[in-house]
Amino acid sequence: MVWALFPADPLSGEDKYYIFTKGTYKVGRKGCEVIIDKDKGVSRIHAEIVIDEITPLSDLQTTSSLFSSVRIRDCSKYGTFINRNVGLKEKVHEFPKKETNLKDGDLVSFGTGNATYRFCFVPLIFYLYCSESFQGNHPLQDKASSIGARITYYLSEDCTHVLVDQLLPLKEGLLEAIIAKKPIVLKSWVELLAGKGIAPNFPGWESYAPTLIIEGVSVKVADPRTREICLKGYTCLLKSAQMYKFGNKLQCLLELAGAKIVAIEEFCLGSQGLDHGEINQMVCVIPTGSADKFAHVGKLSLLSRVNEVDLLCAVLSGHLDSSKLISPCVLVSSSCSTDETVVEDSDVEMETATSVNATANNCSTVVPARLNKEEISMVCLPVSSDNSQTVHSVNNNDGMRRKAEKVDEIETRNCDVLYSQYLISSSAFGSAANNELLNFKSFRKRNIQSGNSFNNLIPFSKYPYKESDHGNDEMIESMKEEKKRKQMEAIAEDLFNSEKSRRRRMAGSLQRLLSRG
Repeated sequence: MVWALFPADPLSGEDKYYIFTKGTYKVGRKGCEVIIDKDKGVSRIHAEIVIDEITPLSDLQTTSSLFSSVRIRDCSKYGTFINRNVGLKEKVHEFPKKETNLKDGDLVSFGTGNATYRFCFVPLIFYLYCSESFQGNHPLQDKASSIGARITYYLSEDCTHVLVDQLLPLKEGLLEAIIAKKPIVLKSWVELLAGKGIAPNFPGWESYAPTLIIEGVSVKVADPRTREICLKGYTCLLKSAQMYKFGNKLQCLLELAGAKIVAIEEFCLGSQGLDHGEINQMVCVIPTGSADKFAHVGKLSLLSRVNEVDLLCAVLSGHLDSSKLISPCVLVSSSCSTDETVVEDSDVEMETATSVNATANNCSTVVPARLNKEEISMVCLPVSSDNSQTVHSVNNNDGMRRKAEKVDEIETRNCDVLYSQYLISSSAFGSAANNELLNFKSFRKRNIQSGNSFNNLIPFSKYPYKESDHGNDEMIESMKEEKKRKQMEAIAEDLFNSEKSRRRRMAGSLQRLLSRG
């Protein structure tokens, strides 16, 4: 329990004051523990608040038994007044020894009454979550008792904070405290409070947030306000609660983080399908230790997935990293394959055909350039070891007819072979004799320069050995302006020097005239 002075008017601009330890605290102007600037009738040391003892408020103890330990003493000229709950305004100066007890809810006015504070107590009940026994926490118990706080080992609605150790594993008891929106702080924060006498603000605990361990992953715990919005815009698809490590508490935790929960069975049987995700991003939550089966289940394969542990880490840290989301599987249809490439308006498009003397009647069969391995094995002919380059005939005439039928189908397609604009085609039959093999090297390059030529290295320069004239007009113009500016500066300097010399001459002539007179 911490005593506090709150301004009766929140818009008055006066500070709040929290009293953490016993002692005597002066109220007045600059130099006092409680400074009042609003009322000009406040003396330098106007009053004293005396706290003889700070005792924790237990379940069996009433607040009335604690008020005898808090007194206010008047030391002013214009007086200190107390307004009790009954509405009567009493002057402290009229009480014996000019002091009286303070109770929770009393209104205290200093000076002319412009500075009014409400005296009340702020309860502190710490839920200690750790594996240590009670005997090992005597130092922490003493620190908490010195500020009027109480330590409990059972979570309840009255608990104000949860004290934990660093790198503590996450368990159900701690998860219940997180769901209850209780601040999670380190034990060293109690030492900070015990070191305070009186302070205008309640010490923040954000810098004392602990780091917890979830399945071997360390997570820095965020404040409750950040956790409430970390999953806003997400819809989580969950299996039955028994499949997850924390059961129903996982759903409560996700709802606390702002996510919407939909059962997978309801989603699969629903007629709306993916309409759930028109606004929210839908993710399937994979239970810890189970295989990812969502990628092979109908509509679920089109949704992103996330592991249970990664989702718990995101809620505790207050941020969901998009890299933790497993992207849905993308099915590539056969129409997406790239069997052939077609480029429109190319310089040269032609089909290469070869003529083979299949029979003595000069019945030639055209062999397409685009053949698979089976077709090549049936069409390509061996070459004799001697240099006569004689082409043997094909005995399997039926096979040649089937290849000819395939050629008719291929001729209607676009050419698969792409040529550069530097290539020119020559006749495929011009250089071949009747009994010679065809020359398939029927393409030659035009007369172009070597790849290391200056034109290839610097293609943007039309005249490579001529300096670039880009920007010469602007440069000439700027040079003219600079020259003109320097001339004007020289003229101004000459005029200034001549005027200065003239004034000196005039001053000298006046002195001579005066000396003669």
